Amino acid sequence: MDPPVIFVVDDDKSVRDAIRRLLLSLDISIRSYASAEEFLDDTAPGTRGCLILDMRLPGMSGTQLQRHLNKQEWKLPIVFVTAYDDDDARESSLRLGALSYLLKPFDRQEFLASVNAAIARS
Repeated sequence: MDPPVIFVVDDDKSVRDAIRRLLLSLDISIRSYASAEEFLDDTAPGTRGCLILDMRLPGMSGTQLQRHLNKQEWKLPIVFVTAYDDDDARESSLRLGALSYLLKPFDRQEFLASVNAAIARS
């Protein structure tokens, strides 16, 4: 079985870099993408790990990507990390299976706990 991978999809390079630095302590492979389309072009369905996903992205949004993955029956656990503070979006993403919906700036310990729970679930 392949080792898990943490996928980070956020259009802000500084956020991707900060998340990458924070996750290096987990000793797990990390791949980052500026868009949902880049992620889909580079990643095979069934890959183990978790997806750290921004809500608002150029092109396909985080919610659209989540729905696409659900349609493809891709069971990659999702942790949303977003500046988009909207109760409807939060409820919808959680109802569709996201494990967490964290607001930027997020609490480091809560973030790492969410990622660890997602990795354990994969």
